[in-house]
Amino acid sequence: MNNIYKNNRVFFILWGLVLFALALISSNSFAAEDQIKIWSKAETKVFVEKDGKKIEKKIPAVKVLPGKLVYYTTEYKNISKKSVDGINIINPIPKLTKYVKGSAWGDNASVTFSVDGGKTWGKSDALKVKDKKGKMVKAKSSDFTHIRWKHMGALKSGMTKKAAFQVTLLKP
Repeated sequence: MNNIYKNNRVFFILWGLVLFALALISSNSFAAEDQIKIWSKAETKVFVEKDGKKIEKKIPAVKVLPGKLVYYTTEYKNISKKSVDGINIINPIPKLTKYVKGSAWGDNASVTFSVDGGKTWGKSDALKVKDKKGKMVKAKSSDFTHIRWKHMGALKSGMTKKAAFQVTLLKP
């Protein structure tokens, strides 16, 4: 009888520790959301005349025609008083667009891609998809569904960084 009681007590203590650890991890995850402010913009380029010269200018992408480029920029700022580590920025590639190969970049960040809605990630040249015959082939940029930027190291308090990519608008 004593062995059963001791085993049950050990079992409950271990589960209590596991639940406590999960609660700590969860609170850190939620705290990170309050530590980082994120905002994004979509822009396109137009030519405007200034001082008799045509110059390129980015404007909000309100009306964009098929075949035109859209420039997506996401900025993130550490609004806490401490450095924040483990920052991941994930952007879906909008429907009816095609990612422009090689256009993704980020300040002090590694860039990976997904072809399955963000379930798995890899470098652009390492991803595979099934073709019409069911054979695994190298993914093309048109197969990408999401882009992830992993900020390397800690982001100091008050610092702002950028991540960006471009897409071409497709015909509906």
